[in-house]
Amino acid sequence: MASGRLHVVGIGGTLRQHSLSRAALEYALRSAEAAGASTELLALHDLKLPLYVPDQPLEDYGHNVHRLLEAVRRADAMIWSTAAYHGTLAAPTKNALEFIEFLKQHDPPYLHGKVVGLIAVAGGDIAAVNAINAMVHIVHALRGTVAPLLVPIANARRAFDAQGKVIDEKWAMRLDQLGKLVVETAGKFQPREHELTLDL
Repeated sequence: MASGRLHVVGIGGTLRQHSLSRAALEYALRSAEAAGASTELLALHDLKLPLYVPDQPLEDYGHNVHRLLEAVRRADAMIWSTAAYHGTLAAPTKNALEFIEFLKQHDPPYLHGKVVGLIAVAGGDIAAVNAINAMVHIVHALRGTVAPLLVPIANARRAFDAQGKVIDEKWAMRLDQLGKLVVETAGKFQPREHELTLDL
């Protein structure tokens, strides 16, 4: 970024208006901002992306697809947060990530050089871990680097209150650590520009 600050883009939430995975993402992004990064939230409820069609050219998609891709392209690092449905990541999350295929010819391609923090929120015990594991494979397939802390929030109704506030101290601490760690790890990928900014 021109300001010298690392820029962290969050993608997540569900099509539900009051999504717990979005609340978790917002928490982690606030921690990233507290660690010195600029942040940007791309909530899937607000984007309302169409289905990804492999044969459809980019120019045939609307503004929000272009907004998604531009945000991914400009990001120094990312945080993804998904609900876990039926044992894996939610379909709207997977659909949004499919559009990154349009960055195949970008230089560098896909998510090359980007750190990605991962969050999954589930009602049960197992699905959040499965969703995290699926996203790890997606990050690797897109040539990104997974942040060395994963946040699979099981039994989500115990971790959040009715307003979506994180009330479980363990998960609040993990989300806080993730936001900060994404910034710290991404800074190691691009040390010269950002260290120079800190020295001014």
